[in-house]
This record gives sequence, C-alpha cells and structure tokens, in this order.
Amino acid sequence: MTTQKNGVQQWLSSLAASFFEEGIDKLVSRCDKCLNNGNIPELRLALGASIQHTAIKEGSDVYFDCNIRANPWVHDVSWRFEDNILFSNLSAGIIVSNQSLVLQRVKKEHRGRYQCVATNTEGEGRSEEVQLDVQFAPVCKNKAVQVFGVAKQETLNITCELEADPTDVKFHWALNNTVESMDVKNFISEGTSSTVFYTPRNMLGYGALLCWGSNDIGRQKDPCVYRIVPV
Repeated sequence: MTTQKNGVQQWLSSLAASFFEEGIDKLVSRCDKCLNNGNIPELRLALGASIQHTAIKEGSDVYFDCNIRANPWVHDVSWRFEDNILFSNLSAGIIVSNQSLVLQRVKKEHRGRYQCVATNTEGEGRSEEVQLDVQFAPVCKNKAVQVFGVAKQETLNITCELEADPTDVKFHWALNNTVESMDVKNFISEGTSSTVFYTPRNMLGYGALLCWGSNDIGRQKDPCVYRIVPV
C-alpha cells in the first residue's frame, strides 16, 4: 500500500512540475496524446512469398500483399501504379481486393512502381514503392512498317531495334517476295540492335525485309517489317 501511495505522489509531483514549466495548454495537449494511442497507418508492401522478385517472366501471375499496422483500423485501402490509382479490370488481368493485388499473365506493360495506400481517422499512410520487373521475349521498338527505296545493285543499311529482357538477343533476317522467303545473312548485331546490309540483285530482291529476335524467354511473335521498293 505504501508503494502505491508513493507512486501516486510521484505522479502528482510530476504533473504539478509540468504545469508550472509548460502551462495548462501544453500539458493538456501532452496528456491527450498519452491517452490517445492512435497512429497513422504503417504499411509494408511485399510480393507473394512464392514469387522470385528477380525472375518474373511474362505470362506469370504476380501477387502483392499490403501489410498494415494501424490504430484505429483503416477504413480505406487503395493501390497505385506509377502514381496512378489502380482499379480491378478482369479483362486486363488486374484484381484489386483490399490488402491484396493480383496481376494475371503479366506483360512488359506491367513493369513499373507499385504502392499501397491506407487511411484511418489519424491520416493517410503509404508503403514504400516496389519496382516490378518483367522478363519478356523481344518486340519491335518501332512497330510501324517502314518503306525504303533502293536501286538494283545498291546497298541499303537498315537498323532493327528491339525491346527485350534479358537483352542478350539472337537476331534473324529474311526477305519475303512474291515467290519465296529467303534468309539474309549479311548483318551485324549488338544487344537489342541489329543492322543489315542489303543489296537487291534483281526484281526478286524487292519485297518485305523481316527482322526478329529471340532470347531466353522466347522468340519474337511479330517481326519488324521493312518494305524494299525499287527506285
């Protein structure tokens, strides 16, 4: 009983000292904070435990979990991609479900920064941003068909640029004309870029010059097309 009495006396002495040092307004404010244990939500964003962050390939399903600590509990949770709010879109393979985000059959367009945001009566909390990298087979950097005019026996240099991850790309070139398709061997390559040196010898040398690549993820589906026409 004596110990409890001494503790009360010490608390009253501390309260009185604070009153004279801080004034009543600051003391009331400090006591309110002591009584109110609320806090802005603390968020931590993580990929699903079974997912290897450094080896996500196109076509895979990706799961994000937003772990939240908050008092009082949150009344709103949202998701951001490149600072834009994400909504469920089943046709695009995006499923937003409170503290979870699912990306089905990811593509290179899903690469970027993801973040979860939560709000309670104390304010808004944001997780750190998590960068999602997706490995994908090569695609044309410029998808438009380009047209080149060249005379017979004249050499044309054409550079084909691809996007790919990983960037170690093996290139292939071919010519499609009205009669046949033939491989073109006279080219050099480095990384995701290849330059062909092409010379039409006769009228069969004109047509569609095709460029495509392959990497560890797969072979390019749609080739880059360059139309070669006589001048």
